[in-house]
Amino acid sequence: MPELILHQYAMSPFSEKVRKVFAVKSLAWRAVDQPMWNPKPQLVPLTGGYRRIPVLQIGADVYCDTARIIREIEARHPAPTVFPADMRGVADVVAWFADQQLFRVAAVLVLATMGKTLPPEFRADREKMVPGLQIDALPAQAPHAQSQLRAYCQVLAHQLDGRDFLLGSTFSVADAAVFQALWFGRLDPTAASIIAESPGLTRWFERIDALGHGKPTPMSAEEALAVAKDATPSAAPAATGEPGGARPGDRVTVTPDDYAFDPVAGELVGVDASGVAIRRRDAAVGDVVVHFPRAGYRVTPA
Repeated sequence: MPELILHQYAMSPFSEKVRKVFAVKSLAWRAVDQPMWNPKPQLVPLTGGYRRIPVLQIGADVYCDTARIIREIEARHPAPTVFPADMRGVADVVAWFADQQLFRVAAVLVLATMGKTLPPEFRADREKMVPGLQIDALPAQAPHAQSQLRAYCQVLAHQLDGRDFLLGSTFSVADAAVFQALWFGRLDPTAASIIAESPGLTRWFERIDALGHGKPTPMSAEEALAVAKDATPSAAPAATGEPGGARPGDRVTVTPDDYAFDPVAGELVGVDASGVAIRRRDAAVGDVVVHFPRAGYRVTPA
C-alpha cells in the first residue's frame, strides 16, 4: 500500500488532528515539514496553490482539508474506525463545531497573547489569509473569546460526564477535532486555566494527549515530489456532476468559502455530495489529482 505522506509542521493544530487519527489506528506515516507561512514552493506543485496545512499525499493523489484527509485515511485503514456507525453524523457535526467555533475562539486567544512576538512574515501571512483579521486588535476581543471558551468547555464537560470519549467508549473524529482546538488554545495561559477548570475535560485531554502520533518518520519535500512524479493518480469515483453545475471534464477552480481564498484550477474528474476532485499538471510532478471535501468549497468555471 502506498505510503501516507503528511505535509505538516509541528505546531500546526489541524495537523495535530490528523496525527491523533494516525495514533489511534497505529499507522506508519511520513512527515514532510512545510513552512508555516507562504511561500510554500515545494507544496504548490502538488496542490496548485492550496495553502492550508496539513495536506495528505498518497502517491500522486493529494488530499486537502482535514475533513477529506481523515475520510481517506478511514477508507484505506478502516479499523479501528473513527466514525462510529451509530454516531457517524454526530461525529461529523461535533468535528465541524470544533473546527469552526471552538478553534476560532482558541485562535483569538493565542494570537492575542503571542501577537507581538510572532515573526512579521507570519503576521502578514495570516492577515492576508483571513478576511478582516488584524492581529493587533485581538487583545480587545480576548474577554469575549474567554467567555465563549468557558461556555464551550462546560458543554464538552457535560458531554464527557460518564464517558471516556466524547461519543462514548471509543475515540472518534470528534475527539480528534476538539483536542486539536484545545491543544492549540492552551498556548494562551488564560485559555489553559479555563480548560483546567473541569477535571473531567482535563482527564479526557490527558488521555488523548498520551496517544502520541502513530509511527512517523521524516521525509524531505524533494522526496515527496519524486514520489508523486513516479506515481499515477488513482481513478476518481464515477460521478455525473451536480444539478445545474459542473460536469466531469469541465475546467474548474476549487476555492475555500471561509478563508484562504486561493483557487486551485484543473479538470473536474469527480464530484458528489461528499467531495470534489480535479486533475492538474505541474512540470515538477506530472499529473496529480487533488481532492477536497464538497462542503466548504466553491466549484466555479475556470
